[in-house]
Amino acid sequence: MAEMDPKASVIIPCWNVEKWVEDAVNSVLRSTFPDFEVIAVDDGSTDGTGAILERLATTDPRVRVVHQANRGLSGARNGGLDVARGEYVFFLDADDTFEPEFLSLGVGEMSATGADLCIFPIRITDFGAKESREEPLRADYHFNSPADIREHFIPRYIGYSMEHVRRWYGGTPLFDNRELGGVWRCVYRRALIEQYHVRFDERIVLYEDALFNCDYLLRARKTTCRPEPVYNYVLHQGGLVATRNRLARVFRNKLTLLRVRQALNEREGGSLGGLYAASCVLALLEMFALLRNLRIGWTEGRRIVREYASDPEVRAAIRAFPLSWRKPALALAVLAVRILGAGCVYALAWTLFAPFRRRPRPDRDTRS
Repeated sequence: MAEMDPKASVIIPCWNVEKWVEDAVNSVLRSTFPDFEVIAVDDGSTDGTGAILERLATTDPRVRVVHQANRGLSGARNGGLDVARGEYVFFLDADDTFEPEFLSLGVGEMSATGADLCIFPIRITDFGAKESREEPLRADYHFNSPADIREHFIPRYIGYSMEHVRRWYGGTPLFDNRELGGVWRCVYRRALIEQYHVRFDERIVLYEDALFNCDYLLRARKTTCRPEPVYNYVLHQGGLVATRNRLARVFRNKLTLLRVRQALNEREGGSLGGLYAASCVLALLEMFALLRNLRIGWTEGRRIVREYASDPEVRAAIRAFPLSWRKPALALAVLAVRILGAGCVYALAWTLFAPFRRRPRPDRDTRS
């Protein structure tokens, strides 16, 4: 008799997470909903992660281990999607945990409503802390048509519009218009993922969750939500080197993120560009602000900024960006880019920040 496919697949991307991965897997195994598979993707780990996963797989047949060469977080998730068999897909980061009722609530809600996506609040804990805090949903996500999803849900993931900036000037916090993009707080219908071959873009190293959600929601017909915070997110703090490396990744990722958004916009007939137009301007200004703490050379930095700033969509957004003296620093920065051009602003910023840039000592290993 052929083995029946499980109702749910839980995909866990794993890279050098030997300290936490066993707790993550066990949190799923304690689920009150029994019909699932855990797909743990060992993404080229060099510590004991792979061995821990293999041991867990021998003790519970619901755990499946996939070993692959390192492809990054998006590549690991894609590797899990390629072999998933469940009707519904969940994601779990290897340093976080599920509450026991997450699967039962998610599967139950998706089955009862026929929705293509269900989103939950989360519980956040600072690493090493005993107390946690709830991060609630920022809206009611019960939408029953593609038009409603496009109008009310996708804008919370894809970026900031000019209207978001105007509301910000009026006193609405900018992030109130956004939703945390983590795929780990959502339940997805695998048939929809496979029908349109929705995957994580492996070129993006940050905000890949939000773009995956945009791509998926553009195919969805109905969404729902639950009030229970059943995902436990652990907030880790990196050291100085990790922080500097992350800033460099943020800087380089801006251009890639722009290209991915543009490709999505082109596929949708140009209907999405206004939803992230303000993000184009804010991202460019953030690139200038990051210069002080980056380990990046003049040649590479200038190339990335010039390519970003010379993009026709970005140039149009700079011209259209609304200004308010309630945010004088922002207004002056935008005016400077309009008048001087991004190249001049970059050169000025590089000169002003030169005394503060950290230069490695000759005897220091700078490969990190």
